[in-house]
Order: sequence, then structure tokens, then C-alpha cells
Amino acid sequence: MSRLMETFTVGNAEIAALSDGAPDRDMSSFFRDFDAEGWTRALGLTKPDDPIPFNFGTFLIRSGTGVVLVDSGFGTAGSQTGAPGGGELPARLRDLGVDAGEITAVVHTHLHPDHCGWDLDLPGEGELSFPNATVYVHQKDVDHFMGSEESQFTRTAKRVVAALQQGNRLSPIDGEQTVTPSVTMIPTPGHTPGHCSVMVASGGEHLVITGDAAHHPLQFEHHDWIPAVDIDPEASVASRGKLANLAADRQALVTGGHWPILTTGHVRRVESGFKWEPA
Repeated sequence: MSRLMETFTVGNAEIAALSDGAPDRDMSSFFRDFDAEGWTRALGLTKPDDPIPFNFGTFLIRSGTGVVLVDSGFGTAGSQTGAPGGGELPARLRDLGVDAGEITAVVHTHLHPDHCGWDLDLPGEGELSFPNATVYVHQKDVDHFMGSEESQFTRTAKRVVAALQQGNRLSPIDGEQTVTPSVTMIPTPGHTPGHCSVMVASGGEHLVITGDAAHHPLQFEHHDWIPAVDIDPEASVASRGKLANLAADRQALVTGGHWPILTTGHVRRVESGFKWEPA
């Protein structure tokens, strides 16, 4: 199994998990108020700072009603990370036989630079990479990133949003949004003000793509494992609870962009809360 690309199906939809960089990463400083002992025990590590497989991932959804890309990775900056596959999302699309012009929609879970980098084909004043795609992102994220001072977290978003607005390709959303009959954006704020997760529904089957509402699947058991970069920790915890209930109710397959390819599973209700079960 490749850490850079795998495909699977949900009903009649074909899902491709695509990496724009797959490093091993020390997560011991990633979470605030870090439960080092619990983390080490839960993952079977020797010590909490042992590196684990990580991913900067995107998902291509082909369902017969459009070709949807969920997030677009680091962009050209990914090649500077030194991670295997870094900055190679266009190559992964070519491996699938998909031309960038075929993509009809790009759905952004949020506008951090590792999620919207390939919206432009070059840094700075590059052209739109997906010229025929309508790009969906929550209005609260547009307002937050465009209204903030320029930093490593906002620089890419400012360039991307400006280019999309100029090209008349940006479609801000407010609340739950149906993108195609198979793809729905679901607000899950906390990581950013307008963060969204994605539900794929096809042939009676469901898939939840978490975005950064869960950087690791065990956060569905430990809702209080809160990334230090989450803007609103309380909302972040609430959003994981919302996703856990949704996944359990729909018996949905669950995956995430930062989970190593291919990581999927189900969330079950148990007496203590929720249980993550790998597929």
C-alpha cells in the first residue's frame, strides 16, 4: 500500500486519497495540555516524542455528478518540506489520469496553507490550477484570513482568495452546503472559525472526511486532545462530538487528510463515549 495514493469506493463514488507530502512527525508538542502518558499508551509508542506517520492529504471524489477535490495540499511549497511526495499533488492527479481542467469543484475544509496551496500553480501571482472549478469555503474563514495580518498562516490564503475572487471562481458558504448530490460540507468550527468537514453519500453508504477536526483517529475517543493551533478549543471539542455522533448515526466510514494513507474506520458508541474501530 502506498503512502502517497490509494483509492476506495463509497457506494457508487470512487474516492482517491492523495498525498502532497507524507512525513513522519513528532506529535508530542502538537496538542495543548498534552496527555503524554495517555498518548504513548494509546499508540503503543516507547516515548511520546516517537515520530508517527503523518500526511498532508487531499481527496478526489468522482461520483458521476462532478469531480470534486477536497483541499489542495501545500502547493509548490510542499517540495521544500523534505517529506516524501511533498508538493507532488499534480503528479498524483496525473497518476489517476485526471486533468486539472476536469475538476468541477474544490472544497476547502479551511484555508491554512497546507490545505489551499495548489489552488495556484505558482507562488505569488500564479494562475488558477483548477480553472473550471467552483471553489467552496466558509465565509467565516474568508473573513478571518483576509482580515488578519499577514503571517505564515494567512499569506497563502490571502493570495488564493484574491485570485479566486478575480477569476470569479470563489463561492463562499454559510452553513451546511450541498456541493453535488453526493458531497455535502458540514460546519465543524474550532480549528478555524469556518472549518468544515465533508460528508460523501452514495448508494446508501456514507463517508466522513474530518478535515482538521481530527488530526488523528483516536481524537474520536479523546475529544479533549486539542491541537495547539485550534483557535477555539471549546468549539473544537464540540465539533469532534458532532462528527462522532454523525458518523455513528450513519454508520459512516471515516477518514482524515492528516491521517496516513490509507487510514479508514468507524466510530461506535460505547458506555464511556465513543470507540474508534479501524476498517
